Amino acid sequence: MIKLVALELYPDNSTLYAYDALLDFNFLDHASEHRLEQGFSGHPRSQKFFTIGECMSLRVEIWNAEEGYSQSAEVALREDTVRAVIVPFSISPSRSRAGIMITNMMRDLELLVRQDAGEYALVFEIKLRNDPEYLNSSEYQEDVSGGFTQECCYLTFYRARKSESVEPKVLRTDAWTSPPYLFGHYTPLAPAYPLVLDAEPTCPQT
Repeated sequence: MIKLVALELYPDNSTLYAYDALLDFNFLDHASEHRLEQGFSGHPRSQKFFTIGECMSLRVEIWNAEEGYSQSAEVALREDTVRAVIVPFSISPSRSRAGIMITNMMRDLELLVRQDAGEYALVFEIKLRNDPEYLNSSEYQEDVSGGFTQECCYLTFYRARKSESVEPKVLRTDAWTSPPYLFGHYTPLAPAYPLVLDAEPTCPQT
């Protein structure tokens, strides 16, 4: 695995956007909260992922897998993530701007991550923040008493062959019997297959 970048943001409305850098954010689909039970919404050029709870701080790491994607091979997941989904992702060719934009709904942080154009399988994994520094802090106690979370997520890109389509799929469904404490905005994953991909909106490219 090759780590591309790490960042931290406030995922307002419990959402994280990852989209083809040539798309205009203002024309993306922003009204798909009915897809909470599958953990994501969007189309191959723009995906929106949902946090587990009412998240006040989301740590995001973006990775490139060194191996390509294959439907016949099992995707290796991190041991401590709570949920994981795989979706198709497409990046348009551009001499100056090929890559992925990462942002939240308010766009108070926007990051262009350079990435080669092409077709990918994108794996999204997420967990509650569980490092000792946080769990032993007063900040954690304040989050618990307020019903808030801090979370960590991982976006891993696997290069996909043109001959092999990537079907959206839930790879890990809430790996606990119940959350460790009560927090707001928690919607358990309950995917109904086939998972829904939105139609790509008609919008200008930047």
